[in-house]
Amino acid sequence: MHSYLITGGSYENRKEKERDLCLHWNVQPYDMLQIGVEENKQSIGIEEIRVLAHTLSLSPRVSPVVVGIIDQAEKLTLEAQHALLKTLEEPPPKARIILETDNPSVLLPTISSRCQIIQNINTSLVSEDEKTNTLKTLQNFQGKKPGEIVRLVSQLFEKKEEGILFLNSVLIILHELLHTPPTKEQQDETIAWNSHHIRHMIRSGIRAQKLLSANVGYALVFDDFFQSILLYKG
Repeated sequence: MHSYLITGGSYENRKEKERDLCLHWNVQPYDMLQIGVEENKQSIGIEEIRVLAHTLSLSPRVSPVVVGIIDQAEKLTLEAQHALLKTLEEPPPKARIILETDNPSVLLPTISSRCQIIQNINTSLVSEDEKTNTLKTLQNFQGKKPGEIVRLVSQLFEKKEEGILFLNSVLIILHELLHTPPTKEQQDETIAWNSHHIRHMIRSGIRAQKLLSANVGYALVFDDFFQSILLYKG
């Protein structure tokens, strides 16, 4: 994992988490770039993200990795978020990205889904009930034949927008499952999934997002998504 989203708790708590990560990576100040809202501005624009992307593309000078930190990531403009997404999708191998925010809900779901979420308090981008219900939905497709999958998909979503929201939640939940133990109730829904399977599901979900953004029919996209995760043999 190359990207991290720190949320929850106080600003001081989040900055402490940033310092802990940088200490863990043994990063020196020469190989760190922090961006935020500049003086006399209200937001973080695309130019700052371009500078960040360029810095992350360079080889580290004295550290194992180069680190880019986005302070108050909720201040990113929509244009800046789309620019950042390109770097998150294909980060340089020796780069790490940290986003700090007290309001992750304003970020694009595709940004959150590509980050390891580090929370200082028991908060989440999705509720516990939504997590449990989403996991039950995924598990309901287990063991189904292709024709049954098509039927279940048609029953699951009436509109493409509903499918997009479901997929965003799936990606966030799967990322959290990789790094935080599931609750006792959730364990029953994920008993057959190891970390390799979860990562495969995440990759399948990201592919489905790209197809949806390219206006491929959502029924076909989700048929492919569920078949992919059910046929996984890794």
